[in-house]
Amino acid sequence: MAVVRGQLILPLTAMLLGSTAWAQQGDDMLPPPPDARAINEHAVFHLSLVINHYDTQRVVPVTRRQNDFFISSADLLQAGLPAEHVPQGEVNVSALANVRAEYDSASQRLLLSVPGEWVPERATAFNSGLRRTTPKYGQGALLNYDVYTSANEHIGGQAALWHEFRYFNGNGVLSSTGSLRKTLSGSIRQQEGYMRYDTTLTFTDEDDATQWSVGDVISDALTWSSSVRIGGVSYGRDFSLRPDLVTWPLPAFSGEAAVPTSVDVFINGYRAGNTQLQPGPFTLTNMPYINGAGDAVLVTTDALGRQVSTTLPFYVASDLLKPGLSDGAITVGALRRNYGIENVDYGTLVGSGSYRYGLTDYLTLEGHGEAAQSLTLGGAGAVLKLGRLGVLNGAWTQSHMSGDNGSQLAWGYQYNTRLFSVNTQHSRRDRDFGNLALYDQRNFYNNEQRNGQRPVASLSRNTDQYALTFNMGDFGNVGAAWIGVRSFDNQKTELLNFSWSRNLWGGSSLYLAASRDNQQGDWNFALSLQIPMSDLDSAAVSMERTPDNGSTERINYNHAMPTDGGFSWNMAFAHQSQAKNYQQGTLAWRNNNVELQGGGYGESDMMTWWGEALGSLVLMDGQLFAANRINDAFAVISTGGHGGVPVNYENQPVGETNRDGYLLVSGVSAYYPASYSINTLNLPADTQLKDTERKISLRRRSGYLVEFPMVQERVASVILHDENGEAIPLASEVDRAGKATAIVGYDGIAWLENLDETNALHVRLPDGKTCDTRFTLIANPEHKLQTYGPLTCRRNP
Repeated sequence: MAVVRGQLILPLTAMLLGSTAWAQQGDDMLPPPPDARAINEHAVFHLSLVINHYDTQRVVPVTRRQNDFFISSADLLQAGLPAEHVPQGEVNVSALANVRAEYDSASQRLLLSVPGEWVPERATAFNSGLRRTTPKYGQGALLNYDVYTSANEHIGGQAALWHEFRYFNGNGVLSSTGSLRKTLSGSIRQQEGYMRYDTTLTFTDEDDATQWSVGDVISDALTWSSSVRIGGVSYGRDFSLRPDLVTWPLPAFSGEAAVPTSVDVFINGYRAGNTQLQPGPFTLTNMPYINGAGDAVLVTTDALGRQVSTTLPFYVASDLLKPGLSDGAITVGALRRNYGIENVDYGTLVGSGSYRYGLTDYLTLEGHGEAAQSLTLGGAGAVLKLGRLGVLNGAWTQSHMSGDNGSQLAWGYQYNTRLFSVNTQHSRRDRDFGNLALYDQRNFYNNEQRNGQRPVASLSRNTDQYALTFNMGDFGNVGAAWIGVRSFDNQKTELLNFSWSRNLWGGSSLYLAASRDNQQGDWNFALSLQIPMSDLDSAAVSMERTPDNGSTERINYNHAMPTDGGFSWNMAFAHQSQAKNYQQGTLAWRNNNVELQGGGYGESDMMTWWGEALGSLVLMDGQLFAANRINDAFAVISTGGHGGVPVNYENQPVGETNRDGYLLVSGVSAYYPASYSINTLNLPADTQLKDTERKISLRRRSGYLVEFPMVQERVASVILHDENGEAIPLASEVDRAGKATAIVGYDGIAWLENLDETNALHVRLPDGKTCDTRFTLIANPEHKLQTYGPLTCRRNP
């Protein structure tokens, strides 16, 4: 039996009621109307199913028999009702225990009221976070450069050129860094010539948040292990490829709503947002990015305006991983030696790997291993959230290097709130503990200790760190820290530090600090006052006292660089009790192509003068661009050869396209869906565009060609007159072979597009008659709007 939403379908027996009487009266008589009693006794509807005020967004067949409503068990199960309370087959929902069914004829809905425990809990995403977009990438090359030169009349002069070459294509980026140094005069002791730093080929996969690196890489490490430079291959997780992911567990607040309700969430007194809740149990997920201890206040408001406030404490630890989420990397290759001293110097084959796994919302497991020809190292650790009492971390590492066994124990504790924070970290090591950071020490054992197998180079024996901060509101922020380090020859370093800072009037700030070296028994003091003078100008006054250098009083004035380029400068003067006065001056200028800096610093008889030029050269789409230094991604805007087109980045003007129709936008953040748009007000009238704005996210350390195709179309207005010089009547139609029909407006004017060199016009007048004319386009190099005519349209016989 076919049914549609909101229509009543009678069973066949009801439609045949009275058929005998109708047959006796003759075929020309209409059948009698259906019996209303039959409709009430058996009818089928398609109705929206609403359970406890929650619209399930499902339209289901509902059979009405007498005053009972029947629904298939499959539809009830798909709507979320528990299977233990739903009989098999067709279910009379009116007869179910503790269930009330009501038919809403006006809205074509079936309203079911069921016990609250029958309604499934619903997860409501409070904050969707940063929406993920597929990153774009192109093909091109980039050269970052930094040319620096300095001169001192007593020491001499030098020049250096630093570079980063980058080639990108698809999801791969090849980069190489290095510097070229040259002594210009004097006796400056520096290594001259070219020095290569790192050459690396990188492949990224944003879907899995993983990265391959081949070449000069740095091994992955945990808080209780060390990184080393290796020439080889590295593969691992890189969550920076997915800024839309929150990797640590966020709190989920649960409750129950009897009717549709809105909820406002306040985190530590600040409103975080609002969302809508459907009736039934709920869980709020994807809360705002928070860290540490705090309180969340949930204020629910129902349709009648009644409000209920609930305070829920929480503790969030960003050091943890979400359950089921893993992180880590593995690196294999040759240990690099003499980095920054030798261009190519690699040692023996080594391997290093780290791994983290979120087991629960409260526990994250960690592991780390290292291996070489005479080294094996393995360690295990964990990060444990102690409810709302903070986070505890600990790790144990065992090593075997050059026949010696050693161990390392590390542990710490953190507790953060908006009022104060506590952080401690400790480590204990055996003397024979070794890892890859110590493995390649050429003088690892000296001759006197060779028999005892005692290493000359080793890590510290004990380290202890304590840090405490207080937020005192209007009275500023106070911090204290203590660091203690003991080496294996019992040399101790103990540092104590205190600091206090407070915001003052008009954006000014005051900073005080004191530190003590317990071994030297001396105190260092510092004071700094920052005073903003305008949006770009600021002044600072500072004083400091150290046992070695005495007291120093300094005054500084700074004019910052405008965001769209221009001049900046900095001036400073310092009075030193144990040395001559110190002065410093810097002047800088920047445009979209380059940044230039220069100045001098030093004491009056020992001044150093310097100059610097830094920027980038980009090759893309066959064009060469000069730009400021590009550390991440960039975009090249193309307007199809049209120059002078204004371009906006994130609704801010960034320049105009050059005469070839290109503009480079530097300083773009990777993986952020930014807006690129063009201003079309000054474009010629005969220009057609597909779009004027595009939202695009770019792959890290690469570039992309953002195209705004423009088509020059031949258009013109024509004035049409008849043989008597009168304007062609309004609403006449202009036909051209294979072209769209145009309508004649007032004064015989018609707008024509897609014109040819010679255009024949066939005009149909409102009275049914026709006329013909033609015209030829003239040159229009400036793409101005042209009007032809009056053209005489001669009537056809």
